[in-house]
Amino acid sequence: MMVSMPYPLAARYTQFLDAVFGGLAEPTSPSWPGAFSELDLQSLWFSGEFGHSFLTTCGQQVTIRDFGIWNHSAGPDFIQTCVQIGDKTWRGAIELDPDARDWERHGHGSNADYNHVVLHLFTQTPLARFYTRNSEHREIVQVHLQPEMLAANAVPRRQAEAHLGRCFTPLASMQDAKIHSLIEAAAEHRLERKSARLQTLIAIHGRDQAIYQTLAAILGYRPNQRAFTILAQRLPLKLLLKKPRNERESLLFGVAGHLEPIKDEDTSPDTRLYLKTLWSEWWKRRHAFLTWLEPATLPPWQNTSSRPGNHPQRRLGALVSILGSWRPITAPLRNREWDLKKFCDALASLDHPYWSHHYTLLSKPIVRPMALLGKTRIREILANLVYPLLIPDQPELGDEYLQLSAALDNHKVRRAALRLFGNDPRSAAFQKRLHQQQGLLQLYEDFCLEDHSACSECPFPERLREWS
Repeated sequence: MMVSMPYPLAARYTQFLDAVFGGLAEPTSPSWPGAFSELDLQSLWFSGEFGHSFLTTCGQQVTIRDFGIWNHSAGPDFIQTCVQIGDKTWRGAIELDPDARDWERHGHGSNADYNHVVLHLFTQTPLARFYTRNSEHREIVQVHLQPEMLAANAVPRRQAEAHLGRCFTPLASMQDAKIHSLIEAAAEHRLERKSARLQTLIAIHGRDQAIYQTLAAILGYRPNQRAFTILAQRLPLKLLLKKPRNERESLLFGVAGHLEPIKDEDTSPDTRLYLKTLWSEWWKRRHAFLTWLEPATLPPWQNTSSRPGNHPQRRLGALVSILGSWRPITAPLRNREWDLKKFCDALASLDHPYWSHHYTLLSKPIVRPMALLGKTRIREILANLVYPLLIPDQPELGDEYLQLSAALDNHKVRRAALRLFGNDPRSAAFQKRLHQQQGLLQLYEDFCLEDHSACSECPFPERLREWS
């Protein structure tokens, strides 16, 4: 149980991972995943996924004291930052390029807008030493970002094949109690990692922004998590809460890039009225965000969801509704007056005059109102935000977490269960609770997704007997 300390089984699971992989050959040097774009790198940096302390290319210690603001105008990527280099503290801008030579390729060295850059980040550099200088011929400190700096869960993952794995045989002979304890330990390990990631965000951007950014990512599902994260980073909570509702909504849909492609003749009358409301605010502010409206800098939306209700435009409508009731909805996450039912009811009761009746800006209206957030999505919010945030300070909530019923449908859990248990009739019993689903996902990620031998050389099956 989790009452005496937040994650008592997580350490045991970590030791098991070390035992499983400890005897294997050292991995080759990691390389950058091909799926990473410059926009991905910027978002990961701003989330603190690379860390906050580094060595420059000259061996000096660098600490990021303030990650600043993601710049939406011409000039460096991040402004109003605070960087400690050695024993001196500098305030200025940070530029992040995929290649060190992009500094000159893009003309930054002769552009006075970049004279206040105090740190140049890059992921690749030529063999010959490359120096970063501004138009005043002052050298700018460099940090070479390496793939191993990234948190493990920040790296894009491939999918393992959905078929029976070799671990099925030893798992089939394991006692139920051992399997339950393994899954619970994996779930605690996952919860601990999510807590650590949240604490990193809180340290960089504050508690409310961390909650907002995490909520946005959860609304993005898997295909649009990065896009929603980028949007939440570019339009921070502090900025949005100062705006009237219509302006806030227009900024979110405008900066997201959802308004530009829509033509009036393709929409229904009620959509035209809604768009008129958004554009009445957006056109006055659009010019300030032109840099973010270029194709290469727009959030990378994936609009081909298998379910219309999961379309990113509708999920953005849900985020708008959450922001409209931000204080009452998130109050339990800022104090110790947690009430599970009230929190879930508040999310389930969210509505929107347009998005409660539409899937997208091009869809026909639905007469009967639809919930903006269903039970499955609320369960995802509990698993990925609420309990990772609250349990470190309120470990007694661990028991409540263990009792939560599972999400209604999760194809990733089905894939993991098939891999581990096949047609074992006990499989359903290991998926009844939310924490069990989380544990199965962790096992799947730690073993199935780390194995590149089509299961034949995975060490997990042979080491399962060591779990007791």
